[in-house]
Amino acid sequence: MSERLMIGAHLSTSQGLPAMVRNAVALGASCAQIFTSSPQQWRGKQYTAAEGAALQAALAETGVGPIISHDSYLINLASTDPVMLEKSRDAFREELLRCGVLGLPMAVMHLGAYKGGTLEEGLARLAESLNLLIPVADAAGVQIVLETTAGQGTYLGGDFAQFPQIFSMIPAQQRLGVCLDTCHVFVAGYDLRDAEHYAQLWAAFDEHIGLERLKVIHVNDTERALGSHGDRHANIGQGQLGLEAFRLLMQDARLAGVPKILETPGGEAQHGENLRMLRALAAEVAQ
Repeated sequence: MSERLMIGAHLSTSQGLPAMVRNAVALGASCAQIFTSSPQQWRGKQYTAAEGAALQAALAETGVGPIISHDSYLINLASTDPVMLEKSRDAFREELLRCGVLGLPMAVMHLGAYKGGTLEEGLARLAESLNLLIPVADAAGVQIVLETTAGQGTYLGGDFAQFPQIFSMIPAQQRLGVCLDTCHVFVAGYDLRDAEHYAQLWAAFDEHIGLERLKVIHVNDTERALGSHGDRHANIGQGQLGLEAFRLLMQDARLAGVPKILETPGGEAQHGENLRMLRALAAEVAQ
């Protein structure tokens, strides 16, 4: 395929943002995802305008981009606990502000869980959180991207039908998008291992969410079975999904411009191998 493949991986920023970009180039990535702060701590990292300028200079020099943020694992914008809910809203507000300083166009977020409440209450609480945060995202120039989940327990996002319920409670939707995670949707019950099921998956996505809302794809195989709700990622072609699902994904012209981000095990050395695999699948001639 002659066009630029939008493939990348979640990369470490431990050596600094420009080093992360150089590492992306070395791995053969054209885009990347990062944590802007520790995903296991409430205290957020602060960036300067100079650090944002250095990142943008590295991106301009290499042609890598976009760089996408992923929010902290602690954040729960649907929490039934008022203290947790307020901390989560504050933390995601800080995430959006960091993205604005760094010039990152998107922040992927987990929808949260409603433990101790009902599904309807969880959806309403998430929508309320988003209504409070969209003006912050708008001012920062950042898109909030809601990630599909494995649907375990009371976690929101495992059923495509939940998304229009959320959208119906949010008047200003210009800053909202969706991220589809291949591992998550499979274990949530959406098969994509052959052409027929793959087509059914995207038909359901388009019906409930809309392909125009798709902004990011997390490209992960899975250790767990269809409908198991178990979130355990695997390397490409080494799990329950197998290679055909990713061949279909990489050769789907509708998705050519959507960043496809690996969150696979094995560290960055394994990311390089998985990226080579995705590139080979994209280049294969259909039999």
